[in-house]
Amino acid sequence: MDGADLCFEIVKRALDGFVYSEAVASHYIRQILEALHYCHANNIIHRDLKPHCVLLASKENSAPVKLGGFGVAVQLPENGKLSGDKVPSSVFYELEPMYYVREDCIGRVGTPQYMAPEVIKREEYGKPVDMWGLGVLSFILLSGYPPFCGTKERLYDLIVKGSYFFRPKQWETLSNESKDFVSKLLELDPSKRLTVEEALNHPWIKDRRSIPKIHLHETVEELKKFNARRKLKGAIMAAVSSSKWTSFYNDPPPPDIDGEDVTSAGAVSQVLDSLEEVQCLADSTEQEKEFVESVLQDTKLHSLLNAELLERLFSNIKLHTLLNHGLLYSVHTRFVQKTLNNHEIVL
Repeated sequence: MDGADLCFEIVKRALDGFVYSEAVASHYIRQILEALHYCHANNIIHRDLKPHCVLLASKENSAPVKLGGFGVAVQLPENGKLSGDKVPSSVFYELEPMYYVREDCIGRVGTPQYMAPEVIKREEYGKPVDMWGLGVLSFILLSGYPPFCGTKERLYDLIVKGSYFFRPKQWETLSNESKDFVSKLLELDPSKRLTVEEALNHPWIKDRRSIPKIHLHETVEELKKFNARRKLKGAIMAAVSSSKWTSFYNDPPPPDIDGEDVTSAGAVSQVLDSLEEVQCLADSTEQEKEFVESVLQDTKLHSLLNAELLERLFSNIKLHTLLNHGLLYSVHTRFVQKTLNNHEIVL
């Protein structure tokens, strides 16, 4: 497939002059529903529905949507339910606030922002978890931002309470049908949540001619910020794959650990590139400020900073206006301590 992640493609095409409207969003969601319908008809659930898994088949404007990311998909047993008991067989944690959990077949499975309440509570679950994930994805495609934000238990608490908000700036111009569609997917009770068949027959999906075709400028602007956050996460994960990062935290350092790790330095440079872009820092909200601060507070990131990268961080005027000086001072102090420990001379 030549196309890219749907959210990145939406922004790219909007910048090229194409209209992104409710009708376009509905068209994309309908195709995802058709893919889910095939899966559910064969008793298969995806379990990790998110923007990363939705791709356009080509770069053509009329390209169809393809659903991928079936790494944790599973076929349901005869009773249509999986156990939610906490019996992990493999667990992987990303840096906060990306916090990613994967447990094979049982327990919490998927990406936290898109997990259904019953998965978080480790209750029995089945096909409705995919419909919840589709609700989160639909929310993002309509507004440009996710309905649930936070780290660890705070995020889980918001999800199990169904605590989300339709911001007027993005939602006041959207149809009541779109809000009804999202609300019925983000239903806390799995038995009352829309099934894939019911979703395909919802007016916002079925009555294509009546769906508004006005360009969603505010949604595209929010999607730019959403994409910038995800690029930052990817850059950080590239950094943590460094051999120096791993040895710094899990094993005694080898004799030459003081040597420059070119791979990690390049990866952290990408992190800083992304920080300059993330959330369009000029008009950041408090939530965006907390996001960037949580990244800079990570001691693993500090361990990879070199003098050049530190200079880039401190010369970023936008970051100075966004963050408190105490946090930046803490980053600098950790860097100085690292250089002293490594017997380096810093002028």
